[in-house]
Amino acid sequence: MPYLVRENLYIGNIEDAAEILVNGSEEVTHILSVLSSASISFFSEWRSEMVFPTKEIRKVYFRESKQEEEQLVVEEESETDSDKKKKNKLMCLVEYAGKDLKLVRMGVPLRDMERENLLDYLDVCLDFIDNSRKQGSVLVHCFAGVSRSASIITAYLMRTEQLSHEDALVSLRQSCEFVCPNDGFLEQLKMFEGMGFKVDPTSPIYKRFHLKILGELWLCKTMWWSTNLARGRHVLSGRSGVVEIRSTGLMNMNARLSFWSLYGG
Repeated sequence: MPYLVRENLYIGNIEDAAEILVNGSEEVTHILSVLSSASISFFSEWRSEMVFPTKEIRKVYFRESKQEEEQLVVEEESETDSDKKKKNKLMCLVEYAGKDLKLVRMGVPLRDMERENLLDYLDVCLDFIDNSRKQGSVLVHCFAGVSRSASIITAYLMRTEQLSHEDALVSLRQSCEFVCPNDGFLEQLKMFEGMGFKVDPTSPIYKRFHLKILGELWLCKTMWWSTNLARGRHVLSGRSGVVEIRSTGLMNMNARLSFWSLYGG
């Protein structure tokens, strides 16, 4: 069963959310689902019998282009789904869901991995919790109710009660003792505290964090290219093999130049 953290604020796992979606709830009016997919179809992938009616309210996307002044874009009817997927990354999906479509559910696609970018989802999640508590009550859940949902609620307590990340987590554990955000999320909660309980893209803390993310992404791509280059040495022979290897080397060099040019390096 969900744990009451504050008035009109609960934390739980996927089973708690499924129970409310199936049977409704006198206490909970809103659900914040923090799972690897924003789609409610995640529930039916978890258990085939868990199929719920939904009615979409809106989708919100990150803008991938750094030239855009706005960080978010609300879905435009004139664009096709394929067009939006090419241009933008989904931040959240808001919909009516469950029994008689009486619940308002927001799905946020976030995996429980240390390298996941929690910070960029915080504002939309915390605002949803705020609005949900004003209109009724909200259950924040992930799969196990241990890491992702705990990280979101810890950030919420930090912002609303001006608590350090340590004190907010201690307070949350008084309601649900087994919560345990992963180390990567804990580090980002420290950054959130350092930025004054907000996500400030102009802050050096935020810029260093995104530089680290880009560096890790570049490293992963380099490792992928290196692996395929090694395979090419075994498979290819003659002049064609030499040409292929040189092309791969240029790809690596171009990636390095593109990466550092973003930061004037």
